Amino acid sequence: MHRVVGVAGERVEGRGEAIAVDGELLEEPYLAEDTDTSSPPFDETLVPEGHVFVLGDNRDFSCDGRVWGTLPAENVIGTVVARYWPPSRIGRP
Repeated sequence: MHRVVGVAGERVEGRGEAIAVDGELLEEPYLAEDTDTSSPPFDETLVPEGHVFVLGDNRDFSCDGRVWGTLPAENVIGTVVARYWPPSRIGRP
């Protein structure tokens, strides 16, 4: 599964062993504990209008935004109908 971690206007970067969005480290409790979240490392990317930045949950084997950059939003298939993580935000978006 891939997750959108950055939307238009946000800056996403691999920072050490973490991902930062607009300078704030991204909390990713859905990843396995031993996951190297930013490997391969990548420089700051400004997400352009009409695009998103996605990362795979299985980072060690994912081909995602770290490799091919931003994704045109028109290529995203699916609609969020409910949020189940984190538990404090369960419900409809």
